[in-house]
Amino acid sequence: MRKRLGSLAILLVPAFVLWAVFMLGPALWGIRLTFTNEALTGPAAKNPQFVGLANYHRLMRDPRFWGSVYRSFIFVSGSAIVGQAGLGLLLAVLTSERRRIWPKVKITGRLATALCWLAWVTPETLIGWCWISFLDYNGVLNQILKLFGLGPVYWMVRYGMLSIILANIWWGTGWSMMLFKAALESIPREVEEAAEVDGASPWQKFRYVVLPLLRRPIFVNVLLITIWTYGVFGLPFMMTGGGPGHRTELMTIYAYKTGFKYFEIAYGTTVSIGILFITLFLALVYHRLLGRRA
Repeated sequence: MRKRLGSLAILLVPAFVLWAVFMLGPALWGIRLTFTNEALTGPAAKNPQFVGLANYHRLMRDPRFWGSVYRSFIFVSGSAIVGQAGLGLLLAVLTSERRRIWPKVKITGRLATALCWLAWVTPETLIGWCWISFLDYNGVLNQILKLFGLGPVYWMVRYGMLSIILANIWWGTGWSMMLFKAALESIPREVEEAAEVDGASPWQKFRYVVLPLLRRPIFVNVLLITIWTYGVFGLPFMMTGGGPGHRTELMTIYAYKTGFKYFEIAYGTTVSIGILFITLFLALVYHRLLGRRA
């Protein structure tokens, strides 16, 4: 037994070394950075000084940071919790081979699943350019509106937050759909057959039998996509750059601008640590709710 454990430990050494070099090391370096005034230009770039908790005090009093927190909350609520989770569950039910709510709805499940999965595996940069070309002033959507005699709209200027929310929903719904489809197919048929024998309609069967059994997968999915969506940067940055003004400036965009546009790398790292604490807090809340409802 000891020899097996020793062999297993030896096999894990390369993975641990890679984790320490590429994950643990940069994380510890970033935490150390938040206690300095290090910058990319100026005197602080050459001789950074230890400033203690000054960056964290500044963060707590920074209205622009708290504005980005609010906008990130709107973005996550709309695109992850309501959009990806809700739409993913709906698509999973519609494309399920067992047709749980609307048995008469004819949807090619495999084709719809393939299209949603294709969107999810598409590179973020390509998705950004597709949505820019779709919502641009001379883009596809405005060209369609012209056919009906409607004037063009500056979508990403007037409705910047809505634009990035819709783009992120389109990008990430495939993950939620696949997770919920797997959860739906794992429910024993006997449970649904018993509900049918009792005279339950398709909607009643879903509402009172299937949905309660999906509680854990729903919580796990919402937790994962919440964490991922708080960390989304490339897609909203490509589409709006945080503008117009600061109306779509999420926490990730603010951290990037602080570190690499204003060259305050230490304070930008502190903003990133703020993102970490917020996602950790939400993870604990979800875990607590899941434990209460288990």
